[in-house]
Amino acid sequence: MALKVAAALTLANNAAAAGAQNHWAVIMAGSNGYGNYRHQADACHAYQIAKKNGIPESQIILLAYDDIANARQNPFPGKVFNKPDGDDVYAGCKIAYKGAAVTKDNFLKVLTGDTSAAGPVLKSKKDDKVFVYFADHGGVGILGVPAGAQGGYIHATDVNNALSTMHQKGMYKELLFYIEACESGSIFQNLLKAPSVFAVTAANAHESSWGFYCPPMDTVKGKKIGSCLGDEFSIRWMEDTDAANVDKETVGEQVAKVTTAVKKSHVQQFGANTTIGKEVLGDFQGKDSLFQGVATDVSYSLSDPSGLSTVNARDVDVHLAYYKMHQAESLREKRQAQAGLSDVLSKRTKADEMFSRIATIAMAGDEAKGQQLIDKDLEYLHDAECHARTLKLHVNSCGALDDYTMRYSRLYANMCNIIGLEYKHIEGAIQEVCKKSEVVV
Repeated sequence: MALKVAAALTLANNAAAAGAQNHWAVIMAGSNGYGNYRHQADACHAYQIAKKNGIPESQIILLAYDDIANARQNPFPGKVFNKPDGDDVYAGCKIAYKGAAVTKDNFLKVLTGDTSAAGPVLKSKKDDKVFVYFADHGGVGILGVPAGAQGGYIHATDVNNALSTMHQKGMYKELLFYIEACESGSIFQNLLKAPSVFAVTAANAHESSWGFYCPPMDTVKGKKIGSCLGDEFSIRWMEDTDAANVDKETVGEQVAKVTTAVKKSHVQQFGANTTIGKEVLGDFQGKDSLFQGVATDVSYSLSDPSGLSTVNARDVDVHLAYYKMHQAESLREKRQAQAGLSDVLSKRTKADEMFSRIATIAMAGDEAKGQQLIDKDLEYLHDAECHARTLKLHVNSCGALDDYTMRYSRLYANMCNIIGLEYKHIEGAIQEVCKKSEVVV
């Protein structure tokens, strides 16, 4: 009997591997720091899905800073969880690019098969299916990379140029791209040109995505993780895949379910949704004849009547600092937590003041018009080249964008959209506020 079972498992595993041998996956968590626990948890969960569903591990390329599992704050050293009382998603999660290697350049080189990268790259062919998943902070037209990473943010033009290069080099038959980030719809709106690509984003071009399973719902085996365990859009698609028959449920069916289930932002679709949407999940997330679940809805099943466990991604740091203060027991711990919360808010205030001054000066001293540029919603990048140039100028003059200040990418997009506003006025405003005269753009 044991021999028959072993033989059946071997056949099933071989079938899974054979079914997914033409499938490739690129997964990236673009942040670092324990406050961003959720992004690496999402990424490792995605890795486990691809692996479980038969994509060879040599064809799954994961970029993650890897500073969460063994962080001092982690109550479970060497483990990472993506849901309350869930499984450890870190065990067997093989990270190809860690620490300082998690950069814009390496991500783009992995996608385009550029072997000058610091590690493995896609070697997919014209008949292969490719799945790309990215989780991090974002802003209008940009995706984040870890703090201090070389090259800073990833611009929308970088992403779309990479996809076009992949098509030109014959690196895929079809490609499915999921992005978890604030304002992620701006990455593809009116910019996606590569054929046979279906992109799905957690949010539209002018709203945040949301952290999920945040305090007070961050409990695993009776212990508080002290950070959000996942992100709403990501949790929805991955928990759906975990339960789905990937040989029957289609990409379109998953996207429809996830779009309905995500309550805090508006999931967006771009590109070849009518064709790729009809393909089964297994064509991208790996075929598996052994682990077939029963499809269920992806509604939030854990009790959270106050809705506190779903937090605007822009405010997760404030939320975590507040909960640390709320849970402090001793007076000393309370004071330390209060100082931490005060520091978070103080840094935000300084950033807000800096960008407000830049906007006001660019608008010839009109503070009201400057504030309109900061607040104005944006559907897409009208002038992506100007936007990319202005962001580069800002970083060279004022310093790198961080998880919070990425929100001000919208300001520069709105500036670039103003007909008649000369670039020299934008340049002058940035340089005047940041007090740097020599800037390389």
